Amino acid sequence: MMNFQKLLKLKTDKLLLLSLIILLTSCSKEEKQKSYLAKVNDSYLTREELASLVDTSDLDASEKNALIKDWIYNEILFQKALEDGITDEDEFNNIVQSSYKKLAIALLIKKIYDETNVEFKTSDLMNYYEKNKNYFVHPYETYLINHARFKDEVTAIKFRDVAIESDWEKATGFFKNNNSLLFSETGNLKEMNEIYPVEVAEAVKYLLPDEISIVIRDKQMTYNVVQLKQKFSAFEILPFEIIKKDVEKRFIDEQKSKQFENFLKDLYSKSEIVIKERY
Repeated sequence: MMNFQKLLKLKTDKLLLLSLIILLTSCSKEEKQKSYLAKVNDSYLTREELASLVDTSDLDASEKNALIKDWIYNEILFQKALEDGITDEDEFNNIVQSSYKKLAIALLIKKIYDETNVEFKTSDLMNYYEKNKNYFVHPYETYLINHARFKDEVTAIKFRDVAIESDWEKATGFFKNNNSLLFSETGNLKEMNEIYPVEVAEAVKYLLPDEISIVIRDKQMTYNVVQLKQKFSAFEILPFEIIKKDVEKRFIDEQKSKQFENFLKDLYSKSEIVIKERY
């Protein structure tokens, strides 16, 4: 029987084909000529098409320029492939046909996955956790941290003062609409190599449980405050309360996978299937 998670991975190379289709058909040449980011001969890249390829909301100018340059190189090569008749060759058409079918399958699986509803209670999650504790063991030291990042040092100092005098949650609520706040997370479980920037990672190593760091300036000239809530040793089984969201995600994924397997069995039973003897 097919593995549901493996089937979801089919979408990677098929979405490349989908992106190509979008680039070729999403809007007319006349519409693109009115507003575009780049062009190669008669092919245009619009803001909408760039946004369809990648989430540009968190990209700076240099990263966007790199994406545009990649599009230009790809478009140059694609146009050369057209010129050389690559798209008329049997090999190309066979790959397209195969990708076309796999893309349809991947999108069907995604549709089924998105539309499948899993109902559960906290007790269901706890029972699942008790039976599958080994799934929730980290092979490295793990840190439960709170982390806030600011544009200026003065605001970071004020945030730290409030967090020490009251608590982290109250400080976060007080500063959540402050223009200086760049980033804030509460109760995130991370391995050391997942903590960024490195200056914050270094500070976390030496904090005691519930201790709040001094204001830490990083290489990007932003200012960080971090609190270590709890540290877990390598291969330690993590408490349910801390990893409840991870347990919930895994539980839901497994339930959806089981429902998909039943869906596939039902399709199989309703289809006329003949397997001829091969030997």
